[in-house]
Amino acid sequence: MKIDEDIQGDVALLSVSGALMSGPEVSEFHEHIKRLVRDGIVNVVADFSKVKWFGSSMLGVMTASLTTLRNEGGDLRLTGVTKKIESILLVTQLASIFRTLDSADRAVASFATQPPDPRPES
Repeated sequence: MKIDEDIQGDVALLSVSGALMSGPEVSEFHEHIKRLVRDGIVNVVADFSKVKWFGSSMLGVMTASLTTLRNEGGDLRLTGVTKKIESILLVTQLASIFRTLDSADRAVASFATQPPDPRPES
């Protein structure tokens, strides 16, 4: 897995490429998210336009990453989702959890017009 990072204001755009099936290569994604949170970036767009397919391990890592970001008052939004990846999200009922937008620019801009829900009170 390769992750290219572009910080745009308070949003990190992560362009992901490579095989995202299982094992150590997918855990790198969540580690990257945790580093961003430590640096104060909690709004993230993941661009999967260079990924054809990923396995169930990547779904788990994405869900964990979303939880990490939402616990800090942020969100994870997706773009570049292929039909195959979209079908995985639909079958697993994760399509309703992840916000998917049709371009990286729109996904980044969406944080200004539709910010994440505030953190729940503890």
